[in-house]
Amino acid sequence: MSNIFDAKKLAKKEIVDFMKVTEKHRETFNHVSSLFHTIIGGANDVAHTYILDAIEKIKEAGLYRQRIKKACKDAISRYEVFEELNMQDMQNAETDKRQLYMDFLDSVDERLKPHVFVFRQSIKRVLDRNMIKDSELKSHVILVYELINYAVVLFDKFIEGCPSCPPVNFGLTFKPARLYPTLQAWSDVEQMICKDCVGFDLNDDKDCRLALDIIETHLVSEEYLNKSGEEALSLNPDARMEADRHMMEWDKKHHKKYELTDRQADYLRENYHIKTNKELAAFIGCGLTKLREFAKELGLTKKLHE
Repeated sequence: MSNIFDAKKLAKKEIVDFMKVTEKHRETFNHVSSLFHTIIGGANDVAHTYILDAIEKIKEAGLYRQRIKKACKDAISRYEVFEELNMQDMQNAETDKRQLYMDFLDSVDERLKPHVFVFRQSIKRVLDRNMIKDSELKSHVILVYELINYAVVLFDKFIEGCPSCPPVNFGLTFKPARLYPTLQAWSDVEQMICKDCVGFDLNDDKDCRLALDIIETHLVSEEYLNKSGEEALSLNPDARMEADRHMMEWDKKHHKKYELTDRQADYLRENYHIKTNKELAAFIGCGLTKLREFAKELGLTKKLHE
């Protein structure tokens, strides 16, 4: 009997499960999925950034060969399994949000740079206090291990806190994002390069703990996630308009007062005379009656009767 993992069969099952999700649970699924791609996707991408950085440092030190080279390549290839699936989630027959998502991840990376630098410097000071040779290189290697390990811990915490959404099992659906295989490969790199880094625990160092706490805040805080989202949307105006439309549709569905954003108001001013009310309402995300109210507020009139 074959024990080979059948990915296609699993994917088919997940699609079937998703189709069984009720309207009530579909909203939960979409919300959790959005949080997953921003929080876990962000944490994983940060870890990946510093994997690549550390490998360059290893190459500069002349150690990128034989077993170390193989372990580095294993770490990258295992990460790419997640990355490919993650980017596939950003594209479907109707929309392609890959550029928007990459801009979001770039913003997260850029925002975290000074804090990750402080974390690595804190690790280096621990190594120096313990008289560890080549502490500069080893601080890069240990930093990567800690970032990947943190991403795994964050994934577990995220899944544990997910609401029920039968029949979908979030732990299985998002399993490729749990970077444990990548962590195992990088653990081999760390053990080969940092053989003498024993006898101390980074958790005992207050600077290391504080640095990682700050990194976590930047990865999971709604304030910081929104900042990165706004930066990404500012680089993708079409996605910005789509987000405004979805927000208006959500407000309408939940019987909340909804108003035009500045971008939507500008769009109506520019297109009110050249598009039908039906087209405008669909693009903005409101009904025809509400569109007429918006047009009246903006002092817009049709040059030709529709």
